[in-house]
Amino acid sequence: MPFSENGKHYSLHAKRPCSRCLQVTDQTAVSCQYGAPEVPRVPPVYLKQLEWICDWCDNREQETKEVLEPTDKTLIVKRLLSIPEDYDVLGFTLSSEPNVISIRIRLPDFDMGEVRAIQYKEQETGFITADELIKVQRAGYKRPMDVPPKPQPSDRATQRQRARQKAFTRSG
Repeated sequence: MPFSENGKHYSLHAKRPCSRCLQVTDQTAVSCQYGAPEVPRVPPVYLKQLEWICDWCDNREQETKEVLEPTDKTLIVKRLLSIPEDYDVLGFTLSSEPNVISIRIRLPDFDMGEVRAIQYKEQETGFITADELIKVQRAGYKRPMDVPPKPQPSDRATQRQRARQKAFTRSG
């Protein structure tokens, strides 16, 4: 069973051609190893070795792939694309030219944390003050129930980290 960097195991399942069954079958990866090629290459690559077991006939196959290391440009674009998942933005546009990445973010002129706090207060107590209702309406929502939930990142590691942080913060 493959292990991640932090020591936790995960499962890989895929439909792959089996050399013994001579057809496409369900297979499970039982090991995943990374290594460097014998001769360094440009652009930099690393070798990924997966060992697959056929679920029907228990045939073991070794698969080796050369994987390109992500470039700085790729890492920057990935980080920029995660902005709408991590923050409350009204609009987000990312454009790319040969050597230029342009980003345009439309930010709200109100505090979404405060609007969500009003929404939470209304859910908990059942009422809000007129001043709080006016803040919600200035933000563009008719009622506190209309406020969208906080964006959740698609990355599970970030979700777990936020859940841990929330568990150790003191509320109220």
